[in-house]
Amino acid sequence: MVTAGILFVYVAGCFVKIAVTGKTRGTDLYEYALQKYLVEEVVTGRRGSIYDRDGNALAEQLTSYTLYANLYEGYGDVVENIEETAEKLSTVIDLTPEEISEILSKDARQVEFGNAGRQLTYLQKEEIEKLELSGINFRQNNKRFYPNGVFASHTLGYTKLDEETGTLTGEMGLELYLNDYLTGTDGLIQYIKDKKGYLQPNKTEYVIEQAKDGYDFYLTLDSTIQTFLEEAMDKVWEQANPKSLVAVVANPKTGEILAMGNRASFDPNIRDIEGYNNPVISDPFEPGSTMKIYTYAAVINEGKYSGSQLYESGSRLVNGLTIRDYNTTWGTISYDEGFYRSSNTAVIDMLKNWITPDENIEYLKKFGFGSPVGLPLPSESAGTLPSSSDSTQKITAGFGQGLLTTPIQHIQAITAILNEGQIIKPQLVSQVYDSNTEETVFEIQKVLGEKPITAETAEKVKQLMIGVTEEETGSGRIAYALKDFTSGGKTGTAQIADGANGYLANEYVYSYIGFAPAEDPQLVMYVAIDRPETGGHDQLGNLYRFVMQNALIYLGAEKIPTVDIADFYQNSTVPQLMNESVETAVEEIEQAALIPVVIGDGEQIFAQSPKSGSTVTSSSKVFVQTSKNYELPDFTGWTKDEVVQFATLTNLDVEYNGEGYVSEQSVLAGEMVTDALKVTLTLTKDSNPSPHESESSE
Repeated sequence: MVTAGILFVYVAGCFVKIAVTGKTRGTDLYEYALQKYLVEEVVTGRRGSIYDRDGNALAEQLTSYTLYANLYEGYGDVVENIEETAEKLSTVIDLTPEEISEILSKDARQVEFGNAGRQLTYLQKEEIEKLELSGINFRQNNKRFYPNGVFASHTLGYTKLDEETGTLTGEMGLELYLNDYLTGTDGLIQYIKDKKGYLQPNKTEYVIEQAKDGYDFYLTLDSTIQTFLEEAMDKVWEQANPKSLVAVVANPKTGEILAMGNRASFDPNIRDIEGYNNPVISDPFEPGSTMKIYTYAAVINEGKYSGSQLYESGSRLVNGLTIRDYNTTWGTISYDEGFYRSSNTAVIDMLKNWITPDENIEYLKKFGFGSPVGLPLPSESAGTLPSSSDSTQKITAGFGQGLLTTPIQHIQAITAILNEGQIIKPQLVSQVYDSNTEETVFEIQKVLGEKPITAETAEKVKQLMIGVTEEETGSGRIAYALKDFTSGGKTGTAQIADGANGYLANEYVYSYIGFAPAEDPQLVMYVAIDRPETGGHDQLGNLYRFVMQNALIYLGAEKIPTVDIADFYQNSTVPQLMNESVETAVEEIEQAALIPVVIGDGEQIFAQSPKSGSTVTSSSKVFVQTSKNYELPDFTGWTKDEVVQFATLTNLDVEYNGEGYVSEQSVLAGEMVTDALKVTLTLTKDSNPSPHESESSE
């Protein structure tokens, strides 16, 4: 008893000492407990959202969820029936009941379900909660979401999630360039864990440092116009199968980029990426004849230009190199006419007689070529101008060869033509908002660049560009004139460089820059397509007209029917012709303002192209076949697209040499086709005798 009493007194004394001093054997028990059980956790601030000009979300941080199961009673409800839980969970997550059962049978306090249980949406979480499964819980995570999928994807870019820290980091486009501004500032919380080292459920958190959200960015992009662009690009990409396709739409008065895209593209939610560069700013190429805009502007600005003066078109010898117009049969024409038709020899003569090539290069620099534009996007290229020692390229630069430019440089340069000689810098960000202070920290203002030309010069060049779409001989008249609005523009058809081998044969980049309405331009658009299998300017014109006309109507621009050629652009619906008599079919085709092409000498139609119900441009050909045997037509003047339609319908074996319009065929017209036959067609840029016009920078 005495011994027990002494022991009790000793133990009690120890407790009293610990209670009074908080120490035992020199160790501070409070500090020891904090070191052992206190946990500090970094809380990541919300990544800022990216919106269009009207506040529609283009990229935003959403909450996602990680699914886990509680197997330890000390943490609350546990999984009670493994088989039942596995069976029900397998209906929501991508695991079999057997795989889930294996996970739930582990000797652990908590288990997760791998990738199948991560990045779950709120709807998936809600669906699992409705199953009322004991022991099944969720942890909250961050997820970047792009609501529109394939939508200005190279412009927006994408992010990656660090699974350990929960931080989203930009990897491309605006997400990368603006990463430091979009990323929130981390905060700090503390809480207590249990003696086993596991996190306590429903833990009490103590905020040590408040997290701050990143800035929200509002872009100049208009989702409606961007949707027009994405839709049109999808269609041309599918039909023409080019190497690449790029387009930009802007407000020339403010420099605001309203839509911007390219193909191939990708969905940033799944990152099915083929190319990481943004061609609008990063992939310069030889532009071709769109550069004639600025050569003409330089000559006019120097007071040397005489538009009515005549010259002999055709070809010129430049330092031993023969340079030709794409059509060498124009003969004697005026310099104004040379612009409309897109004549290379006009440019060569102007650089020989009116200003020097070096003077022209200086003007190109003032228009912004050879320097980056400065959009908030990574990896912008400045392009290149000819070296001081290359006298030939200094001349060919005047019509778009021997230099490299980007689409965004063309958007910038054309603003000088449409704003009385004053360059308006392109912009992509309209507003920056700080949600922490509820303040706008940046708001867009028009930024002026150089003024390379006078207002008088700008107006004269603008009128020349209007002539490209309105004059009878304009190179853009057929493909690019708008139905409901007056417009102006300039075509480009550039050969593709092949290193020391010169240029690729019959391989082109087709481009166009245009504006509308002509009297008071509200929109400017640059489009380019690289080596399409079919169509060239026809395909590019379809894209341009669809986007521009719909965007102008959407913006409320005043419609003014284009003079003389409005009827040309009326659409027609192909009638049902199958099993009709030839006479009836021809009559119905002509009533639809289309051109009938009857194949064979039968009395009834058994095949047609395009199919009934198709919408086509008025005056398009409609092919109807009446018999297996037929006379080979005269393909002269046909487009490649028209021949392809014919060959597909009749199973004719055709080999194509060149691009453009058929000028020669290996088998004479009128020969009866009764069996397998192969025909070789030669195509050239000269549309004669077809009414189409096009041009090349050759």
